[in-house]
Amino acid sequence: FEIKNSMTTQYKITFSFSVMIFLLALGGGTAIFNAVKLANLTEDMYKHPFVVSSTVRDINIKLLTMHRDMKDVVLSANERELHDAIEAVNATESQILSDLDGISVQFLGDTAMIRAASQAILEWRPIREEVIILMLAGNQTEAVLINKGKGADQVLHINDATQALIHFANIQAAAFHDEAEMNKRTTLFLLSVLLFFSILTAVVICFYVVRMFTKVNLELMSYKHLIDQNILVKTVNSEGKTTEISSALCRYTGYLKEEVIRQKNNFFLAEDNQALATRIWRSIQTGHAWEGEYALRRADGEDKWVNAVIEPILGADYHPVAYRSIVRDISDRKKIETLTITDKLTSLYNRQYFEVAIKQQASLARRNKKYLTLAILDMDYFKKYNEKYGHEAGDLVLVKVAVFLKRILKRPSDYVFRMGGEEFGLLMTGMNEQESFNFLETIRVGVEALNIAHELSYIGDYATVSIGFRVYAGADIPADEQIFIQADKALHSAKEQRNTVKGSIRKEGSDAGIESVNTEIPTRSM
Repeated sequence: FEIKNSMTTQYKITFSFSVMIFLLALGGGTAIFNAVKLANLTEDMYKHPFVVSSTVRDINIKLLTMHRDMKDVVLSANERELHDAIEAVNATESQILSDLDGISVQFLGDTAMIRAASQAILEWRPIREEVIILMLAGNQTEAVLINKGKGADQVLHINDATQALIHFANIQAAAFHDEAEMNKRTTLFLLSVLLFFSILTAVVICFYVVRMFTKVNLELMSYKHLIDQNILVKTVNSEGKTTEISSALCRYTGYLKEEVIRQKNNFFLAEDNQALATRIWRSIQTGHAWEGEYALRRADGEDKWVNAVIEPILGADYHPVAYRSIVRDISDRKKIETLTITDKLTSLYNRQYFEVAIKQQASLARRNKKYLTLAILDMDYFKKYNEKYGHEAGDLVLVKVAVFLKRILKRPSDYVFRMGGEEFGLLMTGMNEQESFNFLETIRVGVEALNIAHELSYIGDYATVSIGFRVYAGADIPADEQIFIQADKALHSAKEQRNTVKGSIRKEGSDAGIESVNTEIPTRSM
């Protein structure tokens, strides 16, 4: 639905801009067309009205000159003056005829008008020749009469013909002017209309875009509010200081935003889990996202299990500039998982989880070349205890021992299990043979120091334990089942004496599954 609305919005915006572009293009095209038309009209005005009018006025001036030259002919005092005047008349006539031929190409009216003017000039020629002949014959009086009579009449006739050309040119110029004015008004009107609709379209589009983005912004604000109220997310800068945190995560952790912003908190990891914080930072600082589960420490000290995805935010140079963490509460799932891997009576890990943990710890110890210690504890004469005090009392003993074991095994790498019945398992790393023996001896003494009365015990007045253990060195750690088998053998050896600790270390290079005793661990019995 959102995709469909987005496509519809995109189509509307595209269509609106297309309309605006079309209107602008139409306005521009119309302006260009009218500009070309006005240019052509101006050219026509230049070609005909102005050129023709100017040329014809020049012809009229030449006619006057030609008429004056004819006066010079009839007033010549000698043959030389007569000859010069005749040449001037002929030259002017040639210029007039040439000018008429020139404007015939540019004349936009009936060319018969030009031919009539040319014919009128040619008809003046016989009159001039008659005057010239009379002057050459010495009959000046008659020549003057002809020049003033027929000659003057013909000049008026020629002048009427040329005035007709000028009149037509003026009419044409007025028509062109009117047409230019009309084109100007039409162009201004069309451009005004197109400009109005273009502006109106732009305003409508602007209003629509602003409204759409306002709506989108409101939706984004709504989504942001939903995220802030429901998603456990925060952002830290490259220094590890919190720059943003959602209200949901604040409620979840029990902190106020003012207590978290610009502070370092290593993703709310507990102080005793900073090794995990180091691993996380080493991962995300290389630009690689980290995902995993950890116990988040709340402001009140309570631990909540979360699944976290921590992703780097890359800058323009593709180097991390900040980190965003999104966490999801998995405490309920962890509780369910805990129920499946926890012994109901003692709240220790059960035998099922022992199978998982020993694989993991053995693999880590091999890779990191560390010692791995497996110890199995068995309550001495526990069946007799149940016969004497009852099973409920026996269960209470197991709970007390479990509480003691959890209290003394504090390291993150230490595991304690209830293997079944009255048997407990201890899985530890990083302690060699002597260190393991000393630690297990402390446990043996501590259990006896609980002062749990056991009247049917053959070795003392209080409940005690027998402990068998095996220590393996680094890459020589055998298969998982062999680890348990060897530790179980050591337990059987310890149970032969009761209230004691027995075990051995596997030498490097010895065959898997074969017990190789380095030294017999001194035992203590009571």
